[in-house]
Amino acid sequence: MSATRPEGAEPAGVDRGRPGASARAEYERRRATDDRRREEVFGRYVAPMVKALTGEKETTAAWARGSRGEERVGQRLSLAVGLNGIVLHDRAIPGMRSNIDHIAIVPSGVWVIDTKEYHGRVQQRDLGGWFVSRPALFVNGQNRTSLIPGVLRQLEHVQRVVRDEAPLHATLCFNDAEWGLLGRPFTIEGVSVTWARRLADSLTEGGTLEHDDIRTLAARLAAAFPPYSSSHRISGPAGA
Repeated sequence: MSATRPEGAEPAGVDRGRPGASARAEYERRRATDDRRREEVFGRYVAPMVKALTGEKETTAAWARGSRGEERVGQRLSLAVGLNGIVLHDRAIPGMRSNIDHIAIVPSGVWVIDTKEYHGRVQQRDLGGWFVSRPALFVNGQNRTSLIPGVLRQLEHVQRVVRDEAPLHATLCFNDAEWGLLGRPFTIEGVSVTWARRLADSLTEGGTLEHDDIRTLAARLAAAFPPYSSSHRISGPAGA
């Protein structure tokens, strides 16, 4: 498509963002609210003891876990890509309360990555009958196929920006989940379900995009999906 420039040249004005930033900010906001309400009920001196005994609210702690998961995955992906691509982290979708955890622009195309912090074994099961296949995503024995449409919606937003200038990949990446000795990635409705190390390997594979193409697409995507700011609130933690 275009002439190649020196590897690793940073697109002007591109803020790569910080993985897990919005989830971390939401956790801090919720923790402060919980602490304030605890003080209102138990008083300033008793409230810390109550917190130590009961722990944080599960709905608040989920945001901290989600943030840590996004941080670990984001760091691994950025390290794997190195100078051969660009990974944008924690991107806002203008006009919506949802976000995109990571967008990787690499020689093989543009990868839309949704990170989830779940525990338990990840499996693909077929819920169809004798003649109809209906693949489903299970995590820790629970049907989590409802996660797939969210990734596809993110892909649609990115596709409007990328148009037909690069291959697109939708990925659901589980952090700290179990896959078993023979576990391997699988695809449901066009969404690849995988884990961070395997995804990092996929991002290093070759492709048709050259460095100028990557730089141009990264700049356009960074402008269309800005990094987290304090004015942006997301609707649910990464592990929810």
